[in-house]
Amino acid sequence: MRSVSQIYSEAVSTRNNYLQLTELNTGRSNSKLSMINLLTYVVAVCIHTYEAILDLFQVRIAEVLNGRINGTPEWYAIMARKFQYNSVTETGDEMRFNEDTMKIEYVQPDTSHRIIEKAAWQTDDRALTLKVCKANDNSNEVNNGIPYMQLNDYELTAFRMFIQQIKFVGADIYCESSPGDIVTIVADKQNPIFYNDSYVTAAQALSELQQAMIDFANEMEFNGMFYYQSVLDVIRKTEHITDISNNIRIYISSYNTTDRKYDEPIELISRTRLKSGYIRLLDINSVMTINSDNLTLVPASKMDEYFASLEEEQDDKH
Repeated sequence: MRSVSQIYSEAVSTRNNYLQLTELNTGRSNSKLSMINLLTYVVAVCIHTYEAILDLFQVRIAEVLNGRINGTPEWYAIMARKFQYNSVTETGDEMRFNEDTMKIEYVQPDTSHRIIEKAAWQTDDRALTLKVCKANDNSNEVNNGIPYMQLNDYELTAFRMFIQQIKFVGADIYCESSPGDIVTIVADKQNPIFYNDSYVTAAQALSELQQAMIDFANEMEFNGMFYYQSVLDVIRKTEHITDISNNIRIYISSYNTTDRKYDEPIELISRTRLKSGYIRLLDINSVMTINSDNLTLVPASKMDEYFASLEEEQDDKH
């Protein structure tokens, strides 16, 4: 912002370029007490004040705009976590329009009625999709790598009605909540996992692998990208695991909300965004997918012997 002195100097310079009348020639004096210089100074002060007001107004407007995210995808995700549900009536809590705040709000705000643990958004050229889930209340599933659970039919219906109430005119929003994507890791005999048999047994190594993947599932960002390499890194970093093959296969089975069943598993090549937003390590029969049927564990001390036996098998086939 320009100072009063800067504005005054520019005004005097510009004025003198256009000062043609003889009667005002004295205006070229440097005296601040001359009438025309006094008038110029007053005008400079007024311009400075006006510019200061405009700068302040600009800052205030920027603050308001930065703090007002209504209608953005992130705003819908924030509002989703504020959704209230009455488990007794199996309906969403009552809402009303507050004329003072000009917002639709709950008649009785109650954080104990909030059921959504995680909410994330995705957009395409046509619509906004909101993915939501609840915290899993089944301790056995939580302990086996399923930190979240889907909304039931009543909850999801109430949530969709809630979004319809708060959404802006013209917004096209889809709400989804589904069981976690089942992740299965396969390390066959051609691509085994080697463990340090000097310290643990195969059963103990498998147990440590299971726990490592459970921790990974619980810590994974909701609706974040699921990377093939991340799973390999988890296995490699597991205590007492000495080596693994780069050809271990990972399969993902997503829940089909239309057919109400899991689709056939699809092999993960590089990365994907999970349909549900989170993974589960128990199959539809509640069996841990990180198991001895899917994983071939070989003692590290017998690595050379193991590969030699594989070569012999190949030779015998030929």
